[in-house]
Amino acid sequence: MTYRRLGGIAGVLLFMGLPGTALGQAAKPPVMTHDGAGKEKCLTCHAVGVMEAVKDVPATHKDRGEDACGWCHAKDAAVQTKTPPAIAHTLQGRAMCLMCHKVGVMPAVPDVPADHTGRTEKQCQMCHQPKPA
Repeated sequence: MTYRRLGGIAGVLLFMGLPGTALGQAAKPPVMTHDGAGKEKCLTCHAVGVMEAVKDVPATHKDRGEDACGWCHAKDAAVQTKTPPAIAHTLQGRAMCLMCHKVGVMPAVPDVPADHTGRTEKQCQMCHQPKPA
């Protein structure tokens, strides 16, 4: 294998590991190719090595619960139908989103929407990214 070919493979792997927003484009997660009704236990089929013909859950999803799969991969998920607003400020010293965005805490700051119930602060940046500098 030539170094040029190896470099191309490394480039593809690097590209596949970066969210589209880091590449300056809107990232849309792949939509499930099957009906989700009655199939809410995604890891029954998508856990690593369970079914050869089924795509394994990526390593980047390690700490995400099965209840979160539909937030991104359902065809009618908000991330599929609209663009999540960018974070309008830096994250330095502001790592705990709900200190300011919890409902009713700071009137001048947007509250976390009602449809985000059950989501944790660790999940905010799954959809929302800081504006590019």
